[in-house]
Amino acid sequence: MTVLTPTHLAGHVLAIDSDEDIVRAFALRSAEGGRRFEIRYSGSILEEYGLIVDHEQPSLVVARAVDTGEEIVLFDAARHGYDAMFVEEYDSDELAERVADTLLERDGVAVFEVEIAVVDNIDWDDEEDDFRDEEGVLRLISGEEISPERLRADGFDALGITVISPDGIRYEVVSEELA
Repeated sequence: MTVLTPTHLAGHVLAIDSDEDIVRAFALRSAEGGRRFEIRYSGSILEEYGLIVDHEQPSLVVARAVDTGEEIVLFDAARHGYDAMFVEEYDSDELAERVADTLLERDGVAVFEVEIAVVDNIDWDDEEDDFRDEEGVLRLISGEEISPERLRADGFDALGITVISPDGIRYEVVSEELA
């Protein structure tokens, strides 16, 4: 079975089993197949839960591969998911100023394996036409035209990022309800 990959993660993830039908789960990989990453973010940590959340601007979470140095955007709250695609509008100049420069650490560890889960609780077969304009074209709130395939790949309504320490300790660091 082929798992639909969010377009911003294409080429950087492998599908992993999920216990739920509406969840697509992935393990992050570098271009060379490496599994160890530093995580940097813009936003704040919600101390009670240890989650990265928006601060003055939408959060941005980036992984830097230890083996290759490549950077992979894991989540951009201004661009990824249902709300960013169809509900929220952002100033492009303000978004360009965001820098994911805060290093994520958990219990003194700063290098992790990464798992990403996206939740699809939208029945696109029934709702796709609601997002078509008068010419029948699918358009984002920004006006960008998209394909039905991208709608299904990127229109998820929740996202979670879990990091795993070398000792196997799992930390949820992003848990976003998007719709």
